[in-house]
Amino acid sequence: MKKIQFKFKALACFILSAAFLPSAFANHRTGSIIAPELLVAGDFNGDGNLDLAVNCTGFDNVAVLFGDGQGGFTLKGHFAVDDLTKGLDIGDVNGDGKLDLVTCTSWGYDEMVLLGDGLGAFHKPIPPSEIDGDGEPVRLLLRDFNNDGKLDIFVNAPDDNAVHLYFGDGKGNFPGPDLDIEGGGLINPYGMDAGDLNGDGKLDAVVCGDSHTAGQSVVSVMLGDGAGGFTTSSFFVQDLPSSVKIADMNNDGIPDLVVAGALPGNSTGNFISVYLGNGRGVFALSQTLQLGQGNLKGDIAIGDFNEDGNLDVAYPQTGTQIVHSHSTSLFIFFGDGHGSLSTGPVLTVEEEPHTVITADFNHDGHLDLANTNRTAGTVTVLLGDGHGNFTLSSSVSVLSQIP
Repeated sequence: MKKIQFKFKALACFILSAAFLPSAFANHRTGSIIAPELLVAGDFNGDGNLDLAVNCTGFDNVAVLFGDGQGGFTLKGHFAVDDLTKGLDIGDVNGDGKLDLVTCTSWGYDEMVLLGDGLGAFHKPIPPSEIDGDGEPVRLLLRDFNNDGKLDIFVNAPDDNAVHLYFGDGKGNFPGPDLDIEGGGLINPYGMDAGDLNGDGKLDAVVCGDSHTAGQSVVSVMLGDGAGGFTTSSFFVQDLPSSVKIADMNNDGIPDLVVAGALPGNSTGNFISVYLGNGRGVFALSQTLQLGQGNLKGDIAIGDFNEDGNLDVAYPQTGTQIVHSHSTSLFIFFGDGHGSLSTGPVLTVEEEPHTVITADFNHDGHLDLANTNRTAGTVTVLLGDGHGNFTLSSSVSVLSQIP
């Protein structure tokens, strides 16, 4: 286990012209491709249009793309983080009304805060802080778990079979000690989500565990006490889940779970499962769709794509084989409002889709999709028509230099 104390380094704040570095100056220590993976959306420059931020694993930075409100995006800069950045989330961590970025890094074992200036640039705080953690973190959530009105960092530690919770002070800092949450079936925690699962008004979490022992992969249900503590239980799922999302899939007003996978190295192929909740934090399998040989490295997205009042799922198939293969397919599954999914259109994106998110990027009232493509080094945006169909709007390289 690696554990060192919260540290500070006296570095100058990046000014806008220095922060928007061309890709030619990006750090190229960890890979031969830029490898965009996780993706988040928010209005970073205050123009009323959604922008995108994406972690570029191979180059140790986060890329920011400005949206034009019509489904087009332009790469505006890269912001340096630490080695092999993986997790990424957004929120206002210092209470200035501007969106900030928080990342976690697998090789660096740390979490890093980048404060937004409201114009689309991000900089490290003064003094800059790195929150040293454990267990090679690859996913995080930025939420208020102790009901103090300040965002906290909930981050996994796969090597330690644990998750860690760092409480925010509302000023952009996350002073220790952190809360170390173990047990309750946590095995190599990976994908995660948060919501009120038992209707008590307190934030809960779900974490999927990617055990490499057949039949032993789990989803851990962590019921929060509103003060940052959790009661944890788990149930078995199909092997090597990558993503778990909270959503009401049967329209009963009670949160359900959608679990998807499988990670590279699986022996059973890709899948998607729906588990219906009972309102007390207990879940029962409703359906599993076997998707055939392949793998999923990132996150699915959930939304009502055909506007029938039932939630649907977008699924980026990363590979067509167990390992060493690249897909170009993004699957759509339509929900029936009772907890079952049926196959919809298969969208063609670019090489090795990793993560997909959904939002209305062109202000037409219909949900659209944006996904990362690892090997292609791009972000693809597809505009929805409200009937479950999507049309390619733009594909932006996160490696291109700024005009």
